[in-house]
Amino acid sequence: MIADMHTHSEFSHDSVCKIEDMCLAQIEKGTEIFAVTDHLDCFLYNDYDIFTPIANAHKAVEELNKRYADKLLILSGMEIGESIRYPEVYQKTVGLTDYDVIIGSVHCVDYKNGLEPYVSVDFSKFTTEEVYEFLDIYFNDLLKTVDDIDFDILAHLTCPMRYINGKYHLGITLERYEQIIDTILVKIVKKGIALEVNTSSYDRLNSSMPDEDILRKYYSMGGRLITLGSDAHVAQNASSNFKVAIEMLKRIGFDRVYYYQKRTPKEIEI
Repeated sequence: MIADMHTHSEFSHDSVCKIEDMCLAQIEKGTEIFAVTDHLDCFLYNDYDIFTPIANAHKAVEELNKRYADKLLILSGMEIGESIRYPEVYQKTVGLTDYDVIIGSVHCVDYKNGLEPYVSVDFSKFTTEEVYEFLDIYFNDLLKTVDDIDFDILAHLTCPMRYINGKYHLGITLERYEQIIDTILVKIVKKGIALEVNTSSYDRLNSSMPDEDILRKYYSMGGRLITLGSDAHVAQNASSNFKVAIEMLKRIGFDRVYYYQKRTPKEIEI
């Protein structure tokens, strides 16, 4: 059994994928469980209604579960970003519906141009020190998210590297952040927050987010709550690179991964 705990649909601002198309792709891949975790990026709440799409996605999942009940289980969730900067938006969001899973992430960093998604930052114009200053803020925001926000899965721990090194090939290392990453890992283990193995970065980094070294450290700390997330925004990326990710996890020592239902972790042997 395989579970893809991180996908996006037309109810995210950056996807036009129909949930049913994602269903069909997951079935074709042999995935039996997947979660629809559309974006709720709190910083956008002044620009448009960010709440209704999440509620609509939940309704769509309910209907599709009836249609595909004999083939797969579709879970309802969301990926919430920048929650520490907009606590009132976060509080409204968690009461919208009954979630199976809430993913916590940081997509934006408040640097020189103000709060900006790192996906749109041109890091080729940054000096090395500016890149590190940007990452300083990112990891501190991630730590604060772990400290202050109630969520189930920590998404793509090292995500800015997909752009800094994967897109712009800057060769930045994370040695400077070893201590804060360790602190984040210790805290999620203590709080029972799962660590996501995000497979969307194999295309640019040839590794997951986080990579094997960080996952080994998490394992050595007693961390066992692991989820797989394709972060698919298009149907063809459903459960992408899961085979290589599972082989890596087994190599480290993991013998199971997890999915969340009604915000409760459930194990799957690998």
